[in-house]
Amino acid sequence: MKKVICSILCLLLSAAGLASAQSPDAVPAHGTIEIQVRGIPNDDATAISGQYLLDGNGTIRMPQLPAGQDVLRVVGKTARQIEDMLMAAYKKAELYTAPTFLVKVQSSDMHLTEHIVLVSGGVAMKKNVLWRRGMTLLEAIVGAGDITDFGSRYIQVTRGGKTVTYDYFSIRDRGIPIQPNDRIFVPQRGIFEGRPAKLLP
Repeated sequence: MKKVICSILCLLLSAAGLASAQSPDAVPAHGTIEIQVRGIPNDDATAISGQYLLDGNGTIRMPQLPAGQDVLRVVGKTARQIEDMLMAAYKKAELYTAPTFLVKVQSSDMHLTEHIVLVSGGVAMKKNVLWRRGMTLLEAIVGAGDITDFGSRYIQVTRGGKTVTYDYFSIRDRGIPIQPNDRIFVPQRGIFEGRPAKLLP
């Protein structure tokens, strides 16, 4: 009898362990997800929809959300969980009343993610830009629709956990090479931040 009870307990513990294990459909570390959104203005849907590469912390930065609420940790989440998370985040920000999100978890194979550069912040279209060999900082930003009137000239490029700031109006800085998985962020333009009449060296 004791052996039977022990066997049952072992089976129950094993089942609990399997239930708590990460779903095979969950987003892996450094994985990629594809997000499509409906039920919002077309321009906003274009800016939000696209591929998102998880950073080293397992997070993504979502366009349109206020600062401090725009970084979402999605590693280990399933597509359905991320859809619910996105809907809650955008509703909390009171941006849209009934957005509908469709999330697809993609393979974590490097050949699917190594050609992506995330461009966000004060650009016309916050998106993942497809990287190509020889791509420059200016080309990556133009690929996201260029900086807006509200975007700062001082652009942050994060690579391998290190962030460097470049001047959009510097010829030298515009030509710096961009690498796969770089994260380019255009901060909000400062009140007293001017625009030079011509490009700087």
